[in-house]
Amino acid sequence: MWLRNWKLSDYLQIHGFVDAQYDYTRQLENDGILTQHSVIMLRRARVDFSGNLHPMLDFRLQADFAFTPKLLDAWLRVKFCKYAQLQIGQIKTPFTMNNFLSPLDLEFMELSQSVAALAGFVDISGVPEYANGLEIGAMLSGTLVDCMKDGERIPILNYYVGIFGGSGINIKKDNLSKDFSARLDFYPFVRNFRLSGSVYFGNYPLFKDRNAPRNRWSAGAEYLGKHWTARAEYLQGTTGVENQSLTFPEDSVYLVKTRGLYAFVGYWFYMGWGKKSSAVQRLRPLFRYDYCVRDKNDPSTTTNYFSFDLEWWPDPHVRVLLDYTLRQRNNHRNLGHTMAAKVSVCF
Repeated sequence: MWLRNWKLSDYLQIHGFVDAQYDYTRQLENDGILTQHSVIMLRRARVDFSGNLHPMLDFRLQADFAFTPKLLDAWLRVKFCKYAQLQIGQIKTPFTMNNFLSPLDLEFMELSQSVAALAGFVDISGVPEYANGLEIGAMLSGTLVDCMKDGERIPILNYYVGIFGGSGINIKKDNLSKDFSARLDFYPFVRNFRLSGSVYFGNYPLFKDRNAPRNRWSAGAEYLGKHWTARAEYLQGTTGVENQSLTFPEDSVYLVKTRGLYAFVGYWFYMGWGKKSSAVQRLRPLFRYDYCVRDKNDPSTTTNYFSFDLEWWPDPHVRVLLDYTLRQRNNHRNLGHTMAAKVSVCF
């Protein structure tokens, strides 16, 4: 009898999206040489399988087939109660406010410089296996405190604590020192507003017989209302890299101290296709200031990016994003300009 009521959609959902992108970059380098790049690319082509095997057990399996195919999210989660959920597999580390967001939810074409460098996307260490903010490990999460407001139960304090291999994604690599990451989100009784802080402590094998540190922390605030959206976050980290300087040849590891700050604000406009239509388009102009010092011992690594974006959803399955970024490197003479357009189609 139960087979008559069984539906695959109750246990498995298949989603995905494709990103087609155009980039034009114009940059004046320190030596006065002007460089230009123009690229059309299929940036992402993802298929995402997720579902519930049991009321207490869900899973996710996501792969990207653009460029070189690779496995991204691959995990199982046991939901014991609202206070404790255990997630095991290849998962997003709980570092920064951005890392849990899908590319379709990211407000700008590119991550802020400090998030990309410190959260394991284009890692400051230069290790290519640190990608997409993912690691293999286990994470415990839950809601420690919540309350009833306007007939709805809302969280006040959420936590995420994880132990990770520290070797990156899709790789089996010996690393005796495991990594630790944690994040705490506090909702101070204001709807859609949160304060967040996170840490990441770890090491990675720089040489055969020596590890180098990858330690980072962040703090930020976010407001996501029906119309106004805003987020600001400060990040700081220390990363050991191979010492290329001859000043201290006896020290094979050089500590790169990185810090950065980004802040953005946007406003949603809602528009129907017609007065009698229930279909709604969404349009959001955005502005972001993005400051980063990749190595505080080298002033030339200081950069300021000013981004102006326009996000348009003409349909729930189609997203159009236009971007202009003014890039300032160290001084006003080293200005760069990036113009980009991206179309995402979801299913």
